[in-house]
Amino acid sequence: MNINNYALNKFRYINEHNTSASYGLAADEFLMEYHQQGVELSNAGASVSLVSNKFPATLRLYNYQDYAVLAGRFQDINAEIDIEACKENGFQFGRRLTGGGAILMGSGQLGICFATSSKSFEWENIRELYTKFSDPVIKALGLLGIEAKFRSKNDLEVEGKKIAGLGVHVDAAGAIQFHTSLLVDLDIAQMLKVLKIPIQKYADKKKVSSIEQRITTISKELGREVTLEEVTEVVKHCFAEALGTEFTTQEFSLEETQKINQLEQERYLTEDWLFQRSPQSDMTGMSLKKTPAGLIRTYIGLKGEIIKSVLITGDFFEQAEIFNKIESELKWASMDKENISNTVNKVFESNEYDALKFGLVPAVITECIWLAAQRAMAAERYTYKGSCYYPKVEKETKILEVK
Repeated sequence: MNINNYALNKFRYINEHNTSASYGLAADEFLMEYHQQGVELSNAGASVSLVSNKFPATLRLYNYQDYAVLAGRFQDINAEIDIEACKENGFQFGRRLTGGGAILMGSGQLGICFATSSKSFEWENIRELYTKFSDPVIKALGLLGIEAKFRSKNDLEVEGKKIAGLGVHVDAAGAIQFHTSLLVDLDIAQMLKVLKIPIQKYADKKKVSSIEQRITTISKELGREVTLEEVTEVVKHCFAEALGTEFTTQEFSLEETQKINQLEQERYLTEDWLFQRSPQSDMTGMSLKKTPAGLIRTYIGLKGEIIKSVLITGDFFEQAEIFNKIESELKWASMDKENISNTVNKVFESNEYDALKFGLVPAVITECIWLAAQRAMAAERYTYKGSCYYPKVEKETKILEVK
């Protein structure tokens, strides 16, 4: 990945406070549109020419209003976020453009968005973007006195505890968005009000204790109250140093703000966007499986012994293309395990993305789908009630966890 050419140009810097959920997400997507043309390297790769006088990259550091609850791009929002609890507590909720899990954002969490164009430098795969763009965050934590490292999936951790979540999205035009939610502080009790974490059967104190064993914050690691402003300045400095550039502060113009507001209305405030990965009402089977690629929730709907629809959701990142293809190929296919296995294997073999190195084994995906189908079949319980020709069907939705 060649980023040294960036040194020939200054980057744009934006700092914002207390944004709404929809505005914060729309602003980050707008920056991708801003960089879709971006900058282009000469054939020799030694010089950079600006296109439309745009900055070659933008760093946006910001925080949300207390509180914004954000689901990952490919999650079933109703399975991850308690929507009613959000409304009762006055929390906003939304869906990110990047993958990953549901998070709580507010005044104690620093949002980091680095946006640029693929034309600006060389890179081979998404994982390289994670490594390269998380390096300035790791160095910033180091300057603060915290030794952090990149965890294989998408987190930065300190002695096994998560301190930041990462996300990357590259759009069809080659614009890149690198996301980080950096935990300067965190009110776990507030988080537990709205996130459906699989420890809800425990008492409140045990819930908090369980989360504290997995998550840490900058303030906790340093043993003092650390301000968002302090962390912001260190992060900005480390991005400039790591990428060999300087920043020019240029806040959103009135015209840009109007475009962001339009994007809010057209995408981030619409039910089509918010609930896009929600299972259909006739999906009566569901299985759960934790994999190295993330938690996979598989929903299925049947019509007799025919697969009517399949939906694969979760806190994964790059695997969406594979899952979308599997869903499409299985629609109206026979509910036969061998047939499901053949279809899944065919998709894996034809896909250019190397899913296996992230722990996605075809046999595991097959098992998730098959067990969801079995659960759907179990939910179709025929009785002698109703017409003698058309017995009444009693349905119940079950959840089956794949071991």
